Amino acid sequence: MKKCIMLVFILAVGMFSIVGCGDRTTKSNASDADGAYFSNNEEKKQFTEIITASGETIGIIDNNKEIERFVKQLDIESWDDMEQLPEDIDLVYSYISYEVIDEPVFLQDGIPLVNKSTLEFYISSKGEYIIRDYNQEVEAIARISEEAGQFLNAPEDLELNKNITAKDILDGWGLDFYVPNSDISDIEKTDDIENARYYIGETSFTEEELRKTSEEQKIQFYGADKNTLLNEIDDISEIAQYLNGLALEQWEYADDAPNPEEVECQIARFMLSRHSNEKELKEMNTQILYKSDGNYYIEEIIPGEYSDRGEFITYYQVSEEIAKYILSYLE
Repeated sequence: MKKCIMLVFILAVGMFSIVGCGDRTTKSNASDADGAYFSNNEEKKQFTEIITASGETIGIIDNNKEIERFVKQLDIESWDDMEQLPEDIDLVYSYISYEVIDEPVFLQDGIPLVNKSTLEFYISSKGEYIIRDYNQEVEAIARISEEAGQFLNAPEDLELNKNITAKDILDGWGLDFYVPNSDISDIEKTDDIENARYYIGETSFTEEELRKTSEEQKIQFYGADKNTLLNEIDDISEIAQYLNGLALEQWEYADDAPNPEEVECQIARFMLSRHSNEKELKEMNTQILYKSDGNYYIEEIIPGEYSDRGEFITYYQVSEEIAKYILSYLE
Protein backbone atom coordinates (compact mmCIF):
# COMPACT_ATOMS: atom_id res chain seq x y z
CA MET A 1 0.00 0.00 0.00
CA LYS A 2 2.98 2.35 0.06
CA LYS A 3 2.14 3.83 -3.30
CA CYS A 4 -1.41 4.51 -2.09
CA ILE A 5 -0.32 7.22 0.34
CA MET A 6 -1.09 10.10 -1.96
CA LEU A 7 -4.50 8.63 -2.73
CA VAL A 8 -5.60 9.45 0.77
CA PHE A 9 -5.14 13.16 1.30
CA ILE A 10 -7.19 14.43 -1.62
CA LEU A 11 -7.74 18.10 -2.14
CA ALA A 12 -8.44 18.06 -5.88
CA VAL A 13 -9.00 15.68 -8.76
CA GLY A 14 -8.59 15.73 -12.52
CA MET A 15 -6.20 13.03 -13.73
CA PHE A 16 -6.84 10.57 -16.53
CA SER A 17 -6.32 7.60 -14.21
CA ILE A 18 -9.60 5.94 -13.55
CA VAL A 19 -9.43 2.93 -11.25
CA GLY A 20 -8.70 1.60 -7.73
CA CYS A 21 -5.64 0.68 -5.73
CA GLY A 22 -3.65 -2.54 -5.62
CA ASP A 23 -0.92 -3.82 -3.31
CA ARG A 24 1.92 -3.01 -5.63
CA THR A 25 0.57 -0.26 -7.84
CA THR A 26 -1.99 2.52 -7.91
CA LYS A 27 -4.67 4.24 -9.96
CA SER A 28 -7.54 6.61 -9.24
CA ASN A 29 -11.07 5.35 -8.84
CA ALA A 30 -14.35 7.19 -9.00
CA SER A 31 -13.57 9.05 -5.80
CA ASP A 32 -10.14 9.80 -7.03
CA ALA A 33 -9.08 9.30 -3.60
CA ASP A 34 -7.16 8.12 -5.74
CA GLY A 35 -5.43 10.96 -7.75
CA ALA A 36 -3.93 13.16 -7.06
CA TYR A 37 -2.49 16.41 -7.49
CA PHE A 38 -3.71 19.58 -5.89
CA SER A 39 -5.82 22.22 -7.54
CA ASN A 40 -5.03 25.92 -7.79
CA ASN A 41 -8.50 26.40 -9.29
CA GLU A 42 -10.07 29.06 -7.09
CA GLU A 43 -13.55 27.68 -7.83
CA LYS A 44 -12.76 24.16 -6.59
CA LYS A 45 -15.08 23.23 -3.71
CA GLN A 46 -12.83 22.02 -0.91
CA PHE A 47 -11.92 22.87 2.66
CA THR A 48 -9.96 21.51 5.62
CA GLU A 49 -11.23 21.55 9.19
CA ILE A 50 -8.64 21.54 12.01
CA ILE A 51 -9.58 19.90 15.31
CA THR A 52 -7.57 19.46 18.51
CA ALA A 53 -7.12 16.12 20.29
CA SER A 54 -9.87 17.16 22.71
CA GLY A 55 -12.33 17.83 19.89
CA GLU A 56 -12.14 21.62 19.78
CA THR A 57 -12.35 23.17 16.31
CA ILE A 58 -9.44 25.53 15.64
CA GLY A 59 -10.76 26.82 12.33
CA ILE A 60 -11.26 26.03 8.67
CA ILE A 61 -9.00 26.51 5.66
CA ASP A 62 -11.41 27.39 2.87
CA ASN A 63 -9.13 29.44 0.63
CA ASN A 64 -7.83 27.27 -2.19
CA LYS A 65 -4.51 29.07 -2.46
CA GLU A 66 -3.97 28.53 1.26
CA ILE A 67 -4.88 24.86 0.83
CA GLU A 68 -2.28 24.58 -1.91
CA ARG A 69 0.33 26.20 0.36
CA PHE A 70 -0.68 23.85 3.18
CA VAL A 71 -0.13 20.77 1.01
CA LYS A 72 3.28 21.97 -0.16
CA GLN A 73 4.38 22.54 3.44
CA LEU A 74 3.69 18.88 4.24
CA ASP A 75 6.94 18.00 2.44
CA ILE A 76 5.39 14.71 1.34
CA GLU A 77 8.47 13.56 -0.56
CA SER A 78 10.34 13.22 2.73
CA TRP A 79 7.72 11.04 4.45
CA ASP A 80 9.17 7.84 5.88
CA ASP A 81 6.53 5.09 5.65
CA MET A 82 5.74 3.09 8.78
CA GLU A 83 3.81 -0.17 9.22
CA GLN A 84 1.88 0.99 12.28
CA LEU A 85 1.61 3.79 14.82
CA PRO A 86 4.09 3.62 17.71
CA GLU A 87 2.65 3.23 21.22
CA ASP A 88 4.39 6.26 22.76
CA ILE A 89 2.62 9.00 20.82
CA ASP A 90 0.05 11.68 21.52
CA LEU A 91 -2.55 12.93 19.08
CA VAL A 92 -2.21 16.69 18.67
CA TYR A 93 -4.42 17.77 15.76
CA SER A 94 -6.68 16.22 13.13
CA TYR A 95 -6.83 17.86 9.71
CA ILE A 96 -10.10 16.71 8.11
CA SER A 97 -10.44 17.52 4.42
CA TYR A 98 -13.55 17.61 2.27
CA GLU A 99 -13.80 18.08 -1.49
CA VAL A 100 -16.50 17.92 -4.11
CA ILE A 101 -15.79 15.41 -6.83
CA ASP A 102 -17.58 16.83 -9.84
CA GLU A 103 -15.60 15.85 -12.95
CA PRO A 104 -18.07 13.56 -14.81
CA VAL A 105 -15.29 11.26 -16.00
CA PHE A 106 -14.77 10.19 -12.37
CA LEU A 107 -18.44 9.66 -11.51
CA GLN A 108 -20.42 6.51 -12.15
CA ASP A 109 -23.80 8.25 -12.44
CA GLY A 110 -22.80 11.85 -13.07
CA ILE A 111 -23.86 13.08 -9.61
CA PRO A 112 -21.20 15.06 -7.66
CA LEU A 113 -20.17 13.57 -4.33
CA VAL A 114 -18.18 14.70 -1.29
CA ASN A 115 -14.95 12.89 -0.48
CA LYS A 116 -13.62 13.02 3.08
CA SER A 117 -10.09 12.24 4.27
CA THR A 118 -8.31 12.72 7.58
CA LEU A 119 -4.71 13.47 8.46
CA GLU A 120 -3.96 12.86 12.15
CA PHE A 121 -0.86 14.57 13.53
CA TYR A 122 1.04 12.95 16.43
CA ILE A 123 4.18 13.69 18.45
CA SER A 124 6.07 10.78 20.01
CA SER A 125 7.79 10.70 23.40
CA LYS A 126 11.07 11.05 21.48
CA GLY A 127 9.88 14.23 19.82
CA GLU A 128 9.27 12.59 16.44
CA TYR A 129 6.49 13.88 14.22
CA ILE A 130 4.16 11.21 12.86
CA ILE A 131 1.02 11.29 10.73
CA ARG A 132 -1.78 8.86 10.03
CA ASP A 133 -3.45 9.70 6.73
CA TYR A 134 -6.61 7.83 5.73
CA ASN A 135 -10.02 7.75 4.11
CA GLN A 136 -12.60 4.99 3.68
CA GLU A 137 -10.37 2.90 1.42
CA VAL A 138 -6.69 3.31 2.25
CA GLU A 139 -4.44 4.28 5.14
CA ALA A 140 -0.89 5.55 5.37
CA ILE A 141 1.33 6.04 8.42
CA ALA A 142 4.58 7.95 8.15
CA ARG A 143 7.31 9.72 10.06
CA ILE A 144 7.57 13.28 8.71
CA SER A 145 10.26 15.93 8.63
CA GLU A 146 10.87 18.36 11.47
CA GLU A 147 9.86 21.27 9.24
CA ALA A 148 6.55 19.61 8.28
CA GLY A 149 5.92 18.64 11.90
CA GLN A 150 6.47 22.16 13.18
CA PHE A 151 4.16 23.44 10.47
CA LEU A 152 1.35 21.02 11.45
CA ASN A 153 1.91 21.88 15.11
CA ALA A 154 1.14 25.55 14.49
CA PRO A 155 -2.29 25.69 12.79
CA GLU A 156 -2.91 29.20 14.08
CA ASP A 157 -0.30 30.40 11.59
CA LEU A 158 -2.58 29.34 8.76
CA GLU A 159 -5.15 31.60 7.13
CA LEU A 160 -8.21 30.29 8.99
CA ASN A 161 -11.89 31.04 8.72
CA LYS A 162 -13.34 30.94 12.25
CA ASN A 163 -16.75 32.30 11.30
CA ILE A 164 -18.10 29.16 9.66
CA THR A 165 -18.38 25.47 10.53
CA ALA A 166 -17.87 22.34 8.47
CA LYS A 167 -21.57 21.63 8.83
CA ASP A 168 -22.43 25.04 7.39
CA ILE A 169 -20.34 24.36 4.29
CA LEU A 170 -21.55 20.78 3.83
CA ASP A 171 -25.17 21.87 4.23
CA GLY A 172 -24.55 24.51 1.60
CA TRP A 173 -23.17 21.93 -0.80
CA GLY A 174 -26.15 19.65 -0.18
CA LEU A 175 -24.37 16.58 -1.56
CA ASP A 176 -24.02 12.98 -0.45
CA PHE A 177 -20.69 11.56 0.68
CA TYR A 178 -18.72 9.21 -1.52
CA VAL A 179 -19.07 5.59 -0.39
CA PRO A 180 -16.55 3.05 -1.73
CA ASN A 181 -17.93 0.47 -4.10
CA SER A 182 -18.59 -2.58 -1.94
CA ASP A 183 -17.39 -4.82 -4.76
CA ILE A 184 -13.97 -3.21 -5.08
CA SER A 185 -12.39 -5.62 -2.60
CA ASP A 186 -13.84 -8.70 -4.27
CA ILE A 187 -11.05 -10.57 -6.00
CA GLU A 188 -11.65 -12.22 -9.35
CA LYS A 189 -9.47 -15.26 -9.99
CA THR A 190 -8.14 -15.93 -13.48
CA ASP A 191 -6.12 -18.79 -14.89
CA ASP A 192 -3.29 -16.51 -15.97
CA ILE A 193 -2.82 -13.99 -13.19
CA GLU A 194 -3.31 -14.46 -9.48
CA ASN A 195 -5.28 -11.79 -7.63
CA ALA A 196 -6.56 -10.04 -10.76
CA ARG A 197 -9.67 -7.91 -10.52
CA TYR A 198 -11.67 -5.91 -13.01
CA TYR A 199 -11.96 -2.20 -13.45
CA ILE A 200 -15.13 -0.84 -11.85
CA GLY A 201 -16.49 2.58 -12.79
CA GLU A 202 -17.26 4.91 -15.67
CA THR A 203 -16.26 3.48 -19.02
CA SER A 204 -18.07 5.83 -21.38
CA PHE A 205 -16.56 9.20 -22.29
CA THR A 206 -18.18 12.14 -24.04
CA GLU A 207 -16.57 15.20 -25.54
CA GLU A 208 -18.33 17.39 -22.97
CA GLU A 209 -17.03 15.33 -20.05
CA LEU A 210 -13.46 15.36 -21.34
CA ARG A 211 -13.51 19.13 -21.83
CA LYS A 212 -14.52 19.57 -18.19
CA THR A 213 -11.42 17.61 -17.23
CA SER A 214 -9.14 19.55 -19.60
CA GLU A 215 -10.21 21.88 -22.38
CA GLU A 216 -7.21 20.85 -24.48
CA GLN A 217 -5.77 17.35 -24.72
CA LYS A 218 -3.76 15.16 -27.00
CA ILE A 219 -2.64 11.53 -27.24
CA GLN A 220 0.62 10.50 -28.90
CA PHE A 221 1.35 7.01 -30.18
CA TYR A 222 4.93 5.73 -30.36
CA GLY A 223 6.67 2.54 -31.34
CA ALA A 224 8.55 0.38 -28.84
CA ASP A 225 10.27 3.51 -27.50
CA LYS A 226 9.50 7.21 -27.51
CA ASN A 227 12.01 8.01 -30.20
CA THR A 228 9.54 7.42 -33.01
CA LEU A 229 6.22 9.28 -33.00
CA LEU A 230 3.78 7.36 -35.23
CA ASN A 231 0.49 9.15 -34.66
CA GLU A 232 -1.12 11.97 -32.67
CA ILE A 233 -4.74 12.90 -32.01
CA ASP A 234 -5.69 16.23 -30.46
CA ASP A 235 -9.35 16.52 -31.39
CA ILE A 236 -11.47 15.96 -28.25
CA SER A 237 -14.13 14.00 -30.13
CA GLU A 238 -11.48 11.68 -31.57
CA ILE A 239 -9.94 11.26 -28.13
CA ALA A 240 -13.35 10.33 -26.70
CA GLN A 241 -13.80 7.81 -29.51
CA TYR A 242 -10.39 6.27 -28.79
CA LEU A 243 -11.02 6.04 -25.03
CA ASN A 244 -14.43 4.46 -25.50
CA GLY A 245 -12.89 1.87 -27.80
CA LEU A 246 -10.48 0.75 -25.08
CA ALA A 247 -13.30 -1.18 -23.34
CA LEU A 248 -11.90 -0.38 -19.90
CA GLU A 249 -14.48 -2.58 -18.18
CA GLN A 250 -12.61 -5.56 -19.63
CA TRP A 251 -9.20 -4.59 -18.26
CA GLU A 252 -7.97 -6.79 -15.40
CA TYR A 253 -5.61 -5.69 -12.65
CA ALA A 254 -2.39 -7.67 -12.95
CA ASP A 255 -0.42 -7.00 -9.77
CA ASP A 256 1.91 -9.91 -10.63
CA ALA A 257 2.29 -9.16 -14.32
CA PRO A 258 5.39 -10.71 -15.93
CA ASN A 259 8.21 -8.62 -17.30
CA PRO A 260 7.87 -7.53 -20.93
CA GLU A 261 9.17 -9.90 -23.60
CA GLU A 262 8.19 -7.64 -26.46
CA VAL A 263 7.08 -3.98 -26.24
CA GLU A 264 4.43 -3.27 -28.86
CA CYS A 265 3.97 0.47 -28.41
CA GLN A 266 3.77 3.38 -25.98
CA ILE A 267 0.90 5.85 -25.64
CA ALA A 268 1.26 9.21 -23.89
CA ARG A 269 -1.67 11.40 -22.88
CA PHE A 270 -1.35 15.14 -22.37
CA MET A 271 -3.65 17.58 -20.57
CA LEU A 272 -3.51 21.14 -19.33
CA SER A 273 -1.63 21.21 -16.05
CA ARG A 274 -3.38 22.37 -12.89
CA HIS A 275 -0.03 22.91 -11.25
CA SER A 276 0.44 26.04 -13.29
CA ASN A 277 -1.66 29.00 -14.33
CA GLU A 278 0.11 28.89 -17.68
CA LYS A 279 -1.83 27.19 -20.46
CA GLU A 280 0.47 24.34 -21.40
CA LEU A 281 -0.06 20.66 -22.08
CA LYS A 282 1.74 18.30 -19.71
CA GLU A 283 2.21 14.56 -20.02
CA MET A 284 -0.22 13.05 -17.52
CA ASN A 285 0.40 9.35 -18.10
CA THR A 286 2.09 6.82 -20.34
CA GLN A 287 0.75 3.38 -21.21
CA ILE A 288 3.14 0.71 -22.44
CA LEU A 289 1.52 -2.16 -24.31
CA TYR A 290 3.62 -5.30 -24.23
CA LYS A 291 3.39 -9.02 -24.82
CA SER A 292 4.58 -11.82 -22.56
CA ASP A 293 3.84 -15.56 -22.60
CA GLY A 294 1.38 -14.98 -25.42
CA ASN A 295 -0.71 -12.51 -23.39
CA TYR A 296 -1.01 -8.74 -23.68
CA TYR A 297 -0.36 -6.40 -20.75
CA ILE A 298 -0.42 -2.65 -20.18
CA GLU A 299 1.91 -0.88 -17.79
CA GLU A 300 0.51 2.54 -16.95
CA ILE A 301 2.84 5.16 -15.48
CA ILE A 302 1.74 8.42 -13.88
CA PRO A 303 4.72 10.80 -13.49
CA GLY A 304 5.89 11.68 -9.99
CA GLU A 305 5.30 15.33 -10.80
CA TYR A 306 1.62 14.72 -10.13
CA SER A 307 1.86 12.40 -7.13
CA ASP A 308 4.45 14.07 -4.86
CA ARG A 309 5.48 10.53 -3.87
CA GLY A 310 7.16 9.35 -7.02
CA GLU A 311 5.51 7.81 -10.04
CA PHE A 312 2.46 5.56 -9.82
CA ILE A 313 2.61 2.33 -11.83
CA THR A 314 -0.31 0.00 -12.50
CA TYR A 315 -0.39 -3.22 -14.53
CA TYR A 316 -3.30 -4.72 -16.46
CA GLN A 317 -3.92 -7.71 -18.64
CA VAL A 318 -5.94 -6.95 -21.78
CA SER A 319 -7.38 -9.07 -24.54
CA GLU A 320 -5.81 -9.52 -27.95
CA GLU A 321 -8.78 -7.64 -29.40
CA ILE A 322 -8.06 -4.57 -27.25
CA ALA A 323 -4.34 -4.79 -28.07
CA LYS A 324 -5.10 -4.85 -31.80
CA TYR A 325 -7.45 -1.88 -31.37
CA ILE A 326 -4.65 0.15 -29.74
CA LEU A 327 -2.14 -0.93 -32.39
CA SER A 328 -4.53 0.15 -35.16
CA TYR A 329 -3.78 3.75 -34.18
CA LEU A 330 -0.15 3.23 -35.18
CA GLU A 331 -1.01 2.41 -38.77
